[in-house]
Amino acid sequence: YSKDLRITQKKSCKYKKGFYMSETRYDELVRSAKFGVKLIHKEYCSGKEIAYVVILSGLGDYRVAVNPDEMHNVHAVIDAIHQYYAETGDQRVIDGYKMGIFTLIRVAGNIRTLDSILNILFYQLEKEQEGNASFILDTEEIVQKLNSMIAERYDTYKKESPRFEDWFSRQQTFALEHYGLILQGKPES
Repeated sequence: YSKDLRITQKKSCKYKKGFYMSETRYDELVRSAKFGVKLIHKEYCSGKEIAYVVILSGLGDYRVAVNPDEMHNVHAVIDAIHQYYAETGDQRVIDGYKMGIFTLIRVAGNIRTLDSILNILFYQLEKEQEGNASFILDTEEIVQKLNSMIAERYDTYKKESPRFEDWFSRQQTFALEHYGLILQGKPES
């Protein structure tokens, strides 16, 4: 069985988890992602603390997508992480997942990575709110590190895109309205 996590089957489509695809197709993505999560978890347990960042980012063979031209489906990865934890009860699954998020925050040098982090955080919180999470993440420390990173790199993000402030303002509003989170805005001068 290859580590290649792409699925190429086509089936009838419907809206699920932010993408148009059949439930069966999404379930196949989650199964493939779970295979990757198991491999990544073994790496994490052998001492590679940043192992989970690989599957959260969809790097190399750990990209989870229906087709090679589609974006990495991090929702399927998060669902797979929750399934794997539910099966194993191994606290290191949560620890590795959290370490992966912290690593992404540490290396978030561009808006795309910031967007990925927010996507992960929002989907995790959505699962928790809907009662579909097999564990609850302590998001306080995550948001604290995220806010510090945003304050530090705010001007860099502004330079990267003239639309950054409008986009980020929408993210702040969404975070507050849906999850009660306060995301750091423009740093005080």
